[in-house]
Amino acid sequence: MTKTASKPTFGPDLLDVRVRERFLTNGLLDAKTLEKHLAELPDSESKGEEIGLEQPALFGVDEEEELDEEDEAS
Repeated sequence: MTKTASKPTFGPDLLDVRVRERFLTNGLLDAKTLEKHLAELPDSESKGEEIGLEQPALFGVDEEEELDEEDEAS
């Protein structure tokens, strides 16, 4: 029976978008490796569906909506 080195199953993946910048900065991930990985990803845009989602923290609250909320509170 031979043992083969396998990828660790615990901890963040080097290509995980949430920790990618840290690994690039620390030299744990090579920019060329990242570019290659991104180039190999399939284009899934056609499978997606756009949804309308209000995010006032990102875009602000409309003045009319803000006035309506104040009126309802009174």
